[in-house]
Amino acid sequence: MDVREAVKDKAQYKDIVAYFQESDTLSTDQMVLLIDTIELMSEEIFEHYKALQVIFKKAVSEILKRREREGGFGFLSDSQKGQLSYALQKAGRLKVLLWEKYEEFDKELT
Repeated sequence: MDVREAVKDKAQYKDIVAYFQESDTLSTDQMVLLIDTIELMSEEIFEHYKALQVIFKKAVSEILKRREREGGFGFLSDSQKGQLSYALQKAGRLKVLLWEKYEEFDKELT
């Protein structure tokens, strides 16, 4: 599914949510796609908009738990760190995440 095209049609929002829910763990690439999708999606379809936010927050939480276990973000490549930083910053701007809570993590990524 081309999520960027599908998001233009509100009738496909359910399929978009299902696409992201199918993955147990989202890669940093998928997290970037997800936050970009949230930005493009209409908030009017609140149920699906909120579902995508929940999926994103869960993915961030899983990465931060791993960071805690491993003592840092060393398990991510430089490219993945950049993608995660992008996703966190955009999530803060979109009010998906409370930026003040995640800003310190972003500093570790750059």
